Amino acid sequence: MAQYDPENIFSKIIDGKVPCFKVFESKFSLAFLDAFPVVTGHTLIVPKAKGYTSFLEMPADKAADFLSDLQKVSAAVQEATGATAINIWQNNGQDAGQTVFHPHFHIVPRFPGDNLVQYPASKETMISEDEAAPLAKKINDQLHPPKPLKKAKFVKVDSIRPDSKGLNLHLKIVEEPKEAESKVQTFWEVLAADASGSVVLSLRESQKEAISVGKTYDIRNGGVKMVKGHVRVAVDKWGKIEPSDDDVEALTSPEKNVSATEYELVPGQ
Repeated sequence: MAQYDPENIFSKIIDGKVPCFKVFESKFSLAFLDAFPVVTGHTLIVPKAKGYTSFLEMPADKAADFLSDLQKVSAAVQEATGATAINIWQNNGQDAGQTVFHPHFHIVPRFPGDNLVQYPASKETMISEDEAAPLAKKINDQLHPPKPLKKAKFVKVDSIRPDSKGLNLHLKIVEEPKEAESKVQTFWEVLAADASGSVVLSLRESQKEAISVGKTYDIRNGGVKMVKGHVRVAVDKWGKIEPSDDDVEALTSPEKNVSATEYELVPGQ
């Protein structure tokens, strides 16, 4: 990608260091006759904003202000030259023919039979669904990118309560998983900890197979389930357990095990 040169010819014209035949100036734009016109009335219009090598780099608000002036000047050029039509040419990038890397538009008067520009012939066959659909999707995806995910807020084990949900935790596995008794399904329990304390994780078989003692994992969107009055942290299909890039200091003393506390179930009022 080209680097912006503050000494490019259009920057110098904007600053008055190089003379031009000015036809229009506003807060946002400067328009002047092309020094080497392809036809009488060939006009250039440039944004006064500097630092952008092409029109595509310009912020939307600056581009909008500039385009308003482009429309105004184009109409004036057509009226002044008596042209029956106008071409507005604009190149972005060297491969498109851009030679001065400051945004600029060519306003070119056109007349019947001038044969000034010959465009390549269109394809004889219409674009197919197989060709068009993936291309349209790629362009649409660029225009509507997915919103960035919010950065997860991680909490400490000692903040876990019986009604906690949406838990994000950095935990180190400190014991081998043990099969737990259940009349519904087989699951495993394993003690995990961070610097504030420890808690028992309730794992499905696939989750058990994916963890190792001594390794640290990120628990995302976990929730508390109560087993005989004791806290367990479980991760359902809406959450995940994945290896963490961060290690944690694991404290596993019994007095810091939040799952050791027994809560009394209180009947609803």
